[in-house]
Amino acid sequence: MVTGIFLFGALIAARAGREMKPLRILFIGNSYTSVNNLPKMIADLAKAGDQRLFEFEMETPGGCTLEKHWKDGKAVGKIAAGNWDFVVLQEQSLRPLNDPKLMFEYAAKLDGEIKKYKAKTLLYQTWARQNAIEKQPELSKAYLDLGKELKADVAPVGMAWEQALKDDPKLALYRDDKSHPAKAGTYLAACVFYAKIYNQSPEGLPGKIGDLGDDQAKKLQTIAWKTIQQLAGSN
Repeated sequence: MVTGIFLFGALIAARAGREMKPLRILFIGNSYTSVNNLPKMIADLAKAGDQRLFEFEMETPGGCTLEKHWKDGKAVGKIAAGNWDFVVLQEQSLRPLNDPKLMFEYAAKLDGEIKKYKAKTLLYQTWARQNAIEKQPELSKAYLDLGKELKADVAPVGMAWEQALKDDPKLALYRDDKSHPAKAGTYLAACVFYAKIYNQSPEGLPGKIGDLGDDQAKKLQTIAWKTIQQLAGSN
């Protein structure tokens, strides 16, 4: 009888998650977000996990910096128009290393607009390129420092990639260009975002969402969840 009550309660909770007002997320970035459609993968994980529905839009021209987003005005317009819960900011891949001052300047400008419209900024910490993986700690720190300055949360995707590649250096997270994510890399990123946004482990969710077997997916899910927990514990 107790088991039956528990299962009924779990079903009610899952149904409530689906019937709540959807989360609305705007992604401002570039091809690191749009390749393999990271936002859709997060939405698919949320659906599989019976979480609150995940609705999204993207402003992600290839190679775009936060500076260019600010100056073009399209991202600012979308921030104003969307009634967002979160706005994700993803800087061009090399700028945190080559010109962090500009990254901070334009992230702060965009963050000001995000707060004006009562949304929350979420920083998308990216990964170092495959031929410069030793740069990951510096890249990760740039996002973490920016998060502290803006009082914004960070989705520690780069840190999760770093751990995954330490565990298995042959893991195919990169495309052949040694920069953009392969499907497995996007899946790991999606698991990090899922864990961060919903404060739930992605462990046990389907690997097929990332064209992965469930065993391989489970390893990435576990890394994502542990990375989120470790970052939370260090703050």
